[in-house]
Amino acid sequence: MGGVLSVLQNTAKTLIAAASLLRALSTEFDQALKRASQSPGLPVPKPSQTYWLNDPPHPALCDANSSKLPETVDVAIIGSGIAGAAVARSLLHERRRRNIRTDEKVVVLEARQLCSGATARNGGHIKPSVYESFSRFSKLLPKNRAAALARFQLLHIKYLTELCESEGIKSAEARKVDTVDFFLDSESFSKAVADVEELKKWLPEVEIAVWKGDEVQKKFGVNNSVAGALSYQAGAIWAYRFVASIWNGLLNDFPDTLSIETNTPVESISVSEAAPEGFPYAIKTTWGTIFARHIVHATNSFASHLVPGLRSKIVGARAHMSAQRPGDLFPYADGMHSWSVVYGEGFDYVTQRPPATSGSKGDLMIGGGFVRSLKQGIDQVGRYDDGPLLDPLTAAHITGVFPAVFHPKWGAGAELKQMWSGIIGLTGDYLPFVGRLDAKLTGRDTKGSKLALSDKDSCGEWIAAGFSGEGMVWAWLSGAALGIMIAGSEDENLPETPGRPGGKLSKWFPKELLVSRERMRSSDVSNLAN
Repeated sequence: MGGVLSVLQNTAKTLIAAASLLRALSTEFDQALKRASQSPGLPVPKPSQTYWLNDPPHPALCDANSSKLPETVDVAIIGSGIAGAAVARSLLHERRRRNIRTDEKVVVLEARQLCSGATARNGGHIKPSVYESFSRFSKLLPKNRAAALARFQLLHIKYLTELCESEGIKSAEARKVDTVDFFLDSESFSKAVADVEELKKWLPEVEIAVWKGDEVQKKFGVNNSVAGALSYQAGAIWAYRFVASIWNGLLNDFPDTLSIETNTPVESISVSEAAPEGFPYAIKTTWGTIFARHIVHATNSFASHLVPGLRSKIVGARAHMSAQRPGDLFPYADGMHSWSVVYGEGFDYVTQRPPATSGSKGDLMIGGGFVRSLKQGIDQVGRYDDGPLLDPLTAAHITGVFPAVFHPKWGAGAELKQMWSGIIGLTGDYLPFVGRLDAKLTGRDTKGSKLALSDKDSCGEWIAAGFSGEGMVWAWLSGAALGIMIAGSEDENLPETPGRPGGKLSKWFPKELLVSRERMRSSDVSNLAN
């Protein structure tokens, strides 16, 4: 009887502890939802220093500014990261193809240095884990539409690497890599294998190899902490150098049309009847006011600062990244591989740069550990400070995960070179917002104002944001699509060009990413509780 009582007492203590944890996490989630309903404000002026910003390929662009802000512009793009660069390139190239007036001004407004936000803080991974994303999309959408979204993600490997090759952007180190996902528990691995089998029915062109038992250790050099693995093709890129090079090329190609204003935060936007005719939007910056015909919000997690209707639809979350020198025994050196470590609801992501010198091993770029914070990641949601103060538990995890998985094939000589944070933009359905915004979301109705658009729509504001930590497989082609929309070419059968597919936009761009009333319901961040 005493043994039974002891078991019951221990069970009761366990249940009480579990209930206490659930109550604490529920309270934390309520606080996160409250933060999500508030304005994120502007990016902090002094962010943590990121490895990717070292040795910029075009240093003169870091703090680019005109001697004077333009008074009026056709398009103002707020945000100079990968989405903003894709919009600008797509729009300018399409206007040139159609011989549209080249004196229509485009200005880029950046709160800090050029491309110093999420694009310069990510993991360098062009990695669509389509077995996982297809499974996730299938919970919300029909299987054929989930497959369309997965194919759109996959396109980024091809078009980003080919664009860098065609433009000669060698500094971006864009390349296709062999990637492998290591699963640390059997339950997660079994689910992934089942997801792969289902994926094959809808995307048979995707090749994913399944590795089990001892073959995992023999193939990849990990220890028996790994329960199973999946391997397939992905890509890797130095995203900051890529974007900086795109901006440099555009400034050279369109010197009289494009201007970039860094360190110029946008404080507010209003509709002004006192504005010059045809430019209804007054964009107030710290250096003056610009009047615009169109506005593009390419600020990812900060979008709801200027689009209040997106509060609780896009919310920031602080994530962590590091640059590490691998141990002397680490079995990879050439930068042609990448990895993920998956455990329950958590995962880490790792790329390797090409070696700097012959005989050396490329630096590892290791990020993740999101659920390793004190409140299992919930305390990082609704946070917009990417300054030097980091979460210690997350930092400890991403510093130690690869030595733990690869021991004893890790060895001495490893070094933590740099660690930083970045803000990802979460949506409740993990899909980005792309397209024209409704005036009800912006709170700026231009009906009756001196609006000069080519259609009867009452809003000239557009968005490409909310990439949910997967910007490298969403942002570039989302921005390219948005540029085509603004140019009014979405119904044309366009030729394929470096950086994007050809055909009508509907052929390759998923309609599920468009801004709509339905999206407002599915994208509410309260859905993240699931």
